Order: sequence, then C-alpha cells, then structure tokens
Amino acid sequence: MKILIMKFRNIGDVLLTSPMASGLATLSDKPEVTFLVKKGTEEMLTGHPDIHSVLTLPEKKNGEKKIAFLLRQLAFIKTIRSQHFDISINTTEGDRGLILGWLSGAKRRIGYLKKQEKWWRKQLVTEPYTERQGKFHTVLRNLDLIRSLITPTDIQVSFHFTAQDKQAVIEKLKQAGWDGKQPLIHVHPVSRWFFKCWRDDYMAQLIDHLQQELNYQIVLTSAPDTRELGKLADIITLCQTQPINLGGQLSLKQMGSLSALAKLFFGVDSAPMHIAAAVDTPVVAIFGPSGAFDWGPWPNGWTQINNNPDFGDRGISNIRKHSVIRHDLECVPCGQAGCNNTKISKCLNNLYPNIIIGTITSLLK
Repeated sequence: MKILIMKFRNIGDVLLTSPMASGLATLSDKPEVTFLVKKGTEEMLTGHPDIHSVLTLPEKKNGEKKIAFLLRQLAFIKTIRSQHFDISINTTEGDRGLILGWLSGAKRRIGYLKKQEKWWRKQLVTEPYTERQGKFHTVLRNLDLIRSLITPTDIQVSFHFTAQDKQAVIEKLKQAGWDGKQPLIHVHPVSRWFFKCWRDDYMAQLIDHLQQELNYQIVLTSAPDTRELGKLADIITLCQTQPINLGGQLSLKQMGSLSALAKLFFGVDSAPMHIAAAVDTPVVAIFGPSGAFDWGPWPNGWTQINNNPDFGDRGISNIRKHSVIRHDLECVPCGQAGCNNTKISKCLNNLYPNIIIGTITSLLK
C-alpha cells in the first residue's frame, strides 16, 4: 500500500505530522508513506525511518516564464501519478491538496470538508472528514485523518538529524568559546510573528540569571531573517553576561542537534520549540495570544488519542517534561495578532522574569 500525505504549511506544522508516519508504520502491511510539502519545510521529515520519501511542490523561479512553470507543474503531476498511490491524505483545508490528491490517481482520498461545502470540492474527496469540535492539539487533529486505517497508541513527534549535523554544531559552539563541558541551555527568543515574543530586557535578565546564578552556558538562535537577527543583537546588548550567539548560523537539522545537546530549551511559541520537544529535550515555553492547547510542546509518549494533553488556557502548566507559562489574564489566549490585532501583547509584556526563573530553576534541580 502506498500513501501520499500532504501538508502545505510552515515548518512547525509539517513537523507535527510526523506521528502520522509512525502510526501508519504499525499496520501489519506496513505502507510506503510519501509526504508532499512546501519547499523549505522538508527537513522536518527527512531521515524519519517510517517515511519513504519527502517531495516538495515546484515553485516559480525568478524570471521563469508562465508557460515554463506550467510545464514543470504538469511534469510534477505526471511524476506523482507514476507513483500509483492507493491513498491520498490532505491535512489542511485548502484547495491545492484536494486537487493534487485527485490528480494523483489515488482511489481513496481523505481530506477536510466543511459541513456546507462547495459541490466541486465534494467530488475530490472519497472520505470526507469534518474537524472534531473542542480544544485538541494539532498532533491529534492530524492523526484523526488516519483513524480509518489505524488508531495510534504511542504518539511520538520525532525529528531526525545526522552525526555530521551534531558535530557541526559542536564545532560552532567551541569556536564561540564553549569548553565542551559547561551545560547548555538553548534559548530561541524569536518567532516569525513578533507579537509572540517576550520583552528584550526581560529576556536579557533571564539569560544573565541562568549564566551567573546557575552556571549554564546560554546559546541563542534565530532564523537568518534580518528582523530576528536584529532582535538577538538588541537582547545581547542588554545582557551583562556573554551568551553564545548562533543566530542565523544553523540549518534546521543543526537546530535540532543543538536542542538535543542542551539540558533545556527556553523560548516562545515557535517551530524550534516543537523541534526541541521532538528530540525529547525539556521545554519551557512562554505563550501569549496563541493557545497551548493546540500548539504547546508535544509530550512524547502520550497515548490518549481521544484526550488532549491539557496545558490549560493560562498560568503555569506542566505535562511530563515540558512546561508552558502564560499570564493569568482572562483574555488569554485571544488568538489575535496581539491585543486587538495591534501586534503588541500585554500578556507577554507583563509576564515578569521571576516567574520564568522559578520554573526553570525547579526543572534543573
């Protein structure tokens, strides 16, 4: 049996589909599972032992003529059809996955449909799925799409890197002054959405405490994005100590390698937070407008597919080795881009360092 799974979202979203492959691998007739994702997100799944291959959608190149791009897309569809998939699974609500699933030639086509749906979308799916109601983690919502095939009982989000990735990170750390012995804490203070970020001065206070009082070496990371690098520079300027700055220097695989080397990961709601949880490093994450019930660090080994790992809506919650910290304001989580979509989150700006310091200190004991 050959299965095509499609996820056309960002890197964190793609990583949280990995339990689908692990669950399908427990079938008596182990299927050949292929993922189709957006270019730039494939590292979230490559190296997974239960995934046969990871394909990426063709993208229009700079200066490429429309007809040339169209021909490449048609060639890609031909390649997909040549795989002779038995089942296609579209894990998002958009049209693209439904259309590609139909074009793949798969006889069984599983995908999301709304209760009131356009007639043509109904023709593209043979097994429609309506998203379950209530507060459920994204991992569980993904797994709902394979429950006609298998009901997983050991739910693991996994991320895979090589020995070469790990060695590259160690070399970068040593070049930056790490002695190879001092325990590390991986701190990723940024998100592509800055309304999810903590105050720079509070982040600097936390870093100084962890280095001065607890004697940990802090390693900062970010994407190579100019705004994220600038935020790291601002935080470091406010620090009295010297954290190691690897901002923009690591691939996604190396990011996971760093988290695996660290005693703890601290950061905001972001893809690196999910990567750290996937390599089984304890995570302390601060959440503001977004909900931890669906985007919190996944506790590997969770077995209750019908019950959500309940981080609650506000305050401090611990599940297994992970902790989520939020303000106790009644509006949390609001699901907006900051207060009233202003890109400013009071629930994060008023989250004081002593709360985070206390949680991290207790975890490191």
